Amino acid sequence: MPVHKKHHNTPESPTTRVSISPADVLSQESFHQHLRELIRGATRVVMEEIMQEELSLFLGAEWGESTSQRRGYRNGSYTRDLVTTSGRIEDLNVPRDREGQFHTQAFERYSRYEPQVAEALTEMFVSGSSTHKIGKVANTLLGVAPAPAV
Repeated sequence: MPVHKKHHNTPESPTTRVSISPADVLSQESFHQHLRELIRGATRVVMEEIMQEELSLFLGAEWGESTSQRRGYRNGSYTRDLVTTSGRIEDLNVPRDREGQFHTQAFERYSRYEPQVAEALTEMFVSGSSTHKIGKVANTLLGVAPAPAV
């Protein structure tokens, strides 16, 4: 007896190949660049809020608040650049007190790199990678190449 073949109701379509034009690649790259900028902006806002809260706890009072527990006064802020895992954050506002005693825990004093970034760069250097290769990798991932002395 002959075996009947199954008939499919859906038409068979040839395998379609998705081709990406250079314009699509550029728009995708610009999208990712925009996304990285948004992440850096959000990181900046969160870090600045955390540092303001740290200063409030350090001083024992919120901005403009008079309490008997107050241990000092605010004295504006200074700006600094910080390289994070999200990339370089420029002109980060770091609050300060009048006595100069407040130091944030968000990053180490005088450090320009987030601790995780500095540790990763050090590990690459210790493992035998050249400073040139480390600079290329850091520039690709973070958008900034460290100085050879870092």
